[in-house]
Amino acid sequence: MVKCCSAIGCASRCLPNSKLKGLTFHAFPTDENVKRNWVLAMKRLDVNAAGMWEPKKGDVLCSRHFKKTDFDRSAPNLKLKPGVIPSIFDSPYHLQVGL
Repeated sequence: MVKCCSAIGCASRCLPNSKLKGLTFHAFPTDENVKRNWVLAMKRLDVNAAGMWEPKKGDVLCSRHFKKTDFDRSAPNLKLKPGVIPSIFDSPYHLQVGL
């Protein structure tokens, strides 16, 4: 099953050639506080429940939503530094939750 980035308007897909293009995908944190901060940063509205969207198991964000400084480049595999929050989004205003 192809994973898709959960950010509104992002067309990134996890395909076999994604890493060759410099694109990585990151699961939502298991720490509830950090996960909540990710969701708040996304400002994604759940149109079915008229509230804040909640990630499901298997949902991911692509590396396009993180700053270059958010990554630990010392590891063989590109990983996010602990506690970083995604900060690069270009979501349509009508699909954002006002904070």
